[in-house]
Amino acid sequence: MSTKVSSGVSLSTNYFLRNFYTNNQKAAKTSGRSGYSNVELSYEDSRALNRAAKRISKSDFGSDTDEKDDDLNDTSKAAIEAFVDTYNYTVTSGKSSSDYETKRYVKQLNTLSKKHADELEDLGITINSDGTLDLNKDLLKTANNSKARKLLSPDQEYPQKLVKLSRKMNSAVQENIMSLISTQNMHIDISL
Repeated sequence: MSTKVSSGVSLSTNYFLRNFYTNNQKAAKTSGRSGYSNVELSYEDSRALNRAAKRISKSDFGSDTDEKDDDLNDTSKAAIEAFVDTYNYTVTSGKSSSDYETKRYVKQLNTLSKKHADELEDLGITINSDGTLDLNKDLLKTANNSKARKLLSPDQEYPQKLVKLSRKMNSAVQENIMSLISTQNMHIDISL
């Protein structure tokens, strides 16, 4: 599903966050996250990151054969902004997890991002010491489609590995939830 919009229309960061968090849109906003346990947030965040990585790699960043390398349009910038928010939510909830496997996948996400730090920086994204990403919107404004394709095209390693890692992280969180339910007789609603 490509995110193409007729000229003159752009989609907002909130649109993309709602889209990434389709199953639980409350988790897409800082104000809505306080009512959930960490394991619920890890579940929702890893699922949203998986969706974000898939969808952002299908965004329209032009093609290598374009004669001119246009600046990113507002919709592409909003998608990147929402991706960074989703990534940060995933890292934050995953690091706060008591589950070893979840934390291991957060470390792998961080390693992957560090490996692609130069391409991320081309889009105005730097890696903070806590593993979250920092987006400089002024630098994002200067980014062009070529830089986005270099990192986010479907054939690039970064989105491919993000999809795999977020899926594995989500499976680990599901196993953690099932373990909590069976060993502590808890009830956690993962169908949010």
